[in-house]
Amino acid sequence: MRILLFVAILIWNNISFAHEISLCMCDEGCFTDEVSNLKCSSKSVSFNSNGLPDVSHTIMEGIVATNKQFPRVHQYEYRITRHPKKAKQPTYTDTGAIGVAVNGVPIFDPFTQGPLNPKTGKRPNTLHQGELDHCGGHAVRGDDYHYHIAPRCLIEELGEAYVERMKRPIGYAMDGYPIHALGWFDKMNDVEDKLDDCRGMIDKNGNYFYNVMSKDSWSVADCLSGEPQKFTKDKWTHRQDKFGDDYLGMPLKFAIQEYSQTEHKTDMCYVMTGVLEKEQILLTDGKTKKVKNKTGSIFYCNPQCYGIFFEVEKNHLFVDEPYYTTKS
Repeated sequence: MRILLFVAILIWNNISFAHEISLCMCDEGCFTDEVSNLKCSSKSVSFNSNGLPDVSHTIMEGIVATNKQFPRVHQYEYRITRHPKKAKQPTYTDTGAIGVAVNGVPIFDPFTQGPLNPKTGKRPNTLHQGELDHCGGHAVRGDDYHYHIAPRCLIEELGEAYVERMKRPIGYAMDGYPIHALGWFDKMNDVEDKLDDCRGMIDKNGNYFYNVMSKDSWSVADCLSGEPQKFTKDKWTHRQDKFGDDYLGMPLKFAIQEYSQTEHKTDMCYVMTGVLEKEQILLTDGKTKKVKNKTGSIFYCNPQCYGIFFEVEKNHLFVDEPYYTTKS
């Protein structure tokens, strides 16, 4: 009799502490206002977004490494399968999108597009390189803002009730499985020791999900357990300089302290203010100037009004380009 009672207690405890995630892919309440045109079919859910988070998020601020791009409006079309399938073997991610957050902002692999480390076989980590803002994201060559780690500002915006009590997802991976943040606010919900190698687990109803790390590396998914799907399309036009070329600057150590975007008549002006660590720059009059820990701004309004760092090439000096200005 004592043995039977002991077994019953074990089973009851297991049920009490098991998680039951919310399956709300077709519910508008499980997405933020940045997501539009939500449609649900028997096979998939689709929605649109401009790729930018809520205006309250302090995007771009806190980046201390190289950055030369600005977060701009995109036209994303997402389609997520409602019937994800476990793959025979996990898919290890490389640079690029691996999912989308519930605010319509893409989620990327944690690594940069830098060269592989011959010892580890991995590329540089964006977080360790100082390339990410306080929210866990940045904008790169495509002027596309995206996360490389857990979307910290978004999770705080969603709040404890959404994340911990209702157990709603903070995003979806490209294989269709939801991404959660259990344990972010309430350590009683911590599942870190229950996750598999991809940072996934099964709830008490047999539903598989990923769970982000709430500290240290803030990892999202270390691999994909399901079969990856094509899940996004994007329409956008690259910014151009006055020569009609794509607007790409020279990556430098520029610590971003403030980011803003404001409308001026027909233009949207993007401005990042920060500190240039240590460089020698070429001024428009052909003179050079050494700067160290100088505060200034880089910006873009239109092909005739912008200021960014350009690399000086042999036999071609960008002496007539707008240039970096410093504040005394």
